[in-house]
Amino acid sequence: MKRVVQLCALMVLAAAVLSCGGNSTLNDTESVVFLTAQIQEYNPDVSIASTSDVTISKMSIDSHPKDPNGTLTSNQDVHLTRWVVTPYRTDGGTTASPTWSHDLNVYVAAGGSADLENYRVFPAEYFREAPLSYLLPENGGFDPETGNTNIRQSLKVEIFGTTVGGKSVSVTFEVAFNFFY
Repeated sequence: MKRVVQLCALMVLAAAVLSCGGNSTLNDTESVVFLTAQIQEYNPDVSIASTSDVTISKMSIDSHPKDPNGTLTSNQDVHLTRWVVTPYRTDGGTTASPTWSHDLNVYVAAGGSADLENYRVFPAEYFREAPLSYLLPENGGFDPETGNTNIRQSLKVEIFGTTVGGKSVSVTFEVAFNFFY
């Protein structure tokens, strides 16, 4: 009899454990929308003699439903908060400018878009750091890795945020620049 009670208690415990796991949609951290970025206007040629940050003149971030037949609500509105910019060389050089991140709030309605103007993607203070600082006249005026008087870098821009409903969402795009003195 004691063994039957223990076996029943063990089965009840197993049933309770199995009912707590599984495929709950509460564990789903994927958003039902995805974002795309479109650059409409920017100047790819940047003089490091300038003291202005590098910006993208006009761009838009668009929200799209993953299910074209699905219904979007305000819970799928997106608040983008963190921008991470990772430069990499496209001219054969190996040393790239440092990664830069900043916090900036952008709101994108579900199924809508956010039109952005003059958004910073690269700080002017990085003009005085390697490799761009090699292009300054006091440092020789050329890149020692390539021998060129310009440096071409692309910027990988990753923007992170969440939907109003708490789901993670991000968008990534790349933009190319030619730095010179």
